[in-house]
Amino acid sequence: VPLRSLTVVAGGDVLTESRVRAAASTAGQQTGVRFDFGPMFEPVREILEAADVAICNMEIPIGRPGQAAGFAGRSPFGGNLLLAPYEVAAGVQRAGFDRCSTASNHGFDLGVDGIAWTIQGLSEQGISTVGTARTAAESVDDVFEVDGVEMAHLAFTTYSNTVPPSEPWRLNFVRSPQVMAQRVAAMRSRGAEIVVVSIHVSVELRASPTPVDRALVQQLTSLADVDAVFIHGPHVVQPFEIVNGTPVWWSLGNFVSEMGPPSVGRYADSRTADGLLAFADFRERPDGRFETVTRSIAICNDFQDRTVRSATVSLRSPDLPARVRDELVACRNRTRVVVPDAR
Repeated sequence: VPLRSLTVVAGGDVLTESRVRAAASTAGQQTGVRFDFGPMFEPVREILEAADVAICNMEIPIGRPGQAAGFAGRSPFGGNLLLAPYEVAAGVQRAGFDRCSTASNHGFDLGVDGIAWTIQGLSEQGISTVGTARTAAESVDDVFEVDGVEMAHLAFTTYSNTVPPSEPWRLNFVRSPQVMAQRVAAMRSRGAEIVVVSIHVSVELRASPTPVDRALVQQLTSLADVDAVFIHGPHVVQPFEIVNGTPVWWSLGNFVSEMGPPSVGRYADSRTADGLLAFADFRERPDGRFETVTRSIAICNDFQDRTVRSATVSLRSPDLPARVRDELVACRNRTRVVVPDAR
């Protein structure tokens, strides 16, 4: 019997603020749809499609077809409530994503309806979700088979912009490493050979994890057998480490957003245009256990049209405009300061 293998990749936060929507609207004028995210994500499609399971982090709820997207009011805690356009689901599917984590600080921005629209929009594109649920039955974590390997993917958020739902199963708002570990153990007991975990945290723009987040992950990985941890929310790239034998990407930054120049204010920080694609290659050993080989690919949002590119792949092109080349070099260099072996 040949030894099995499985490649999982996770990307950073998917955000569809005004500049992102404007670029998708321009592309849509050529293809006859309201928003077309395909061209924006095309440069990384082959990279994502090369994985067996590609996971996105859909940070904000997705609206119904035709529903106006963007600002949806103010949170009781002071932040903005946000809504993504319906078409972003087709965009992440065309980019090569198979699954999205939906537990985030914005996960309950549009309440129960927002959770339902998000899951429906993604499921219509064949994309599975984890982290929010429409029903108690749907909230039950599942084990699924990929290329003969039994896998589970869990997603949690440690913060919410709004008062969390009264029915906790609707949003995996969890701050307890013990609870997370119990969920992981349940997946192992149901036959999962690989378990990966997505966690959305609250403190933004830090170059390294907070002591609270570090303690959470250290306890989780000491209490449970976790194969990889992907962290979202800081909007900038943070280091990669092995914690208790578990690969941990402390922050994958943004997959796409309008942050970075020419934005103003705290999100004008150039680091917010940077992200990682976190690859975990799981390879079966003769004893039936899996070893993990990791790699990180630096991706960059174009300041002008928000196109998502792999710095290394795109820099091989001889006909890149000078502006784009300079942005990619700066993005790659910023990322390698934090994750030195990022490709």
